[in-house]
Amino acid sequence: MAYWGHSWRKPSRVRTPGGRLSFSLLRGRLFVRTFSIPAWLGHRAWPLWLLLALVVACIALLRLSAWYREHKLRKKRAGVTQETFTAQLEQYGFDPVITGSTFRYLREIQLIPFPVLPGDDLQEDLGLSPEDVDQTVRDLTAALRREYSPGLQPTPLVTVEDLIRFLQASPRITKTGAA
Repeated sequence: MAYWGHSWRKPSRVRTPGGRLSFSLLRGRLFVRTFSIPAWLGHRAWPLWLLLALVVACIALLRLSAWYREHKLRKKRAGVTQETFTAQLEQYGFDPVITGSTFRYLREIQLIPFPVLPGDDLQEDLGLSPEDVDQTVRDLTAALRREYSPGLQPTPLVTVEDLIRFLQASPRITKTGAA
């Protein structure tokens, strides 16, 4: 029924595929409400997609930051080799065999991607876990024919220099055999 100068339609009653009865006053459109999970995810879960995108962006940013830090350290320490590392510590009375073995172990076994310096923190700078540090001590004491004596260690090993001091303080294994 049309009124004078107005052209609006009477709301229609339609049953939707989801079984719900709805009315539409906006240009005769029918609002369909479905109860399927894919439809809900497509229409209602945009905060979840946004959160997922934020998590992925944060992970990408952290990886980029780690890559940039590693790249910067490689560039800054380009001239540091096993020989320069050993020579630097030898002037302070450190055994060159122990310092060279430690440098080589950290680079080749622990896969530290940049040259190591004596003041590098084992956990913060080199990214070694406490288990990795303990494994490093055990492997190097065995390779250098030293006794593994955790009781000699008064404080936790923090830097590469602390590790070398501990190895140097560890007693040598003496061969005992029947003569």
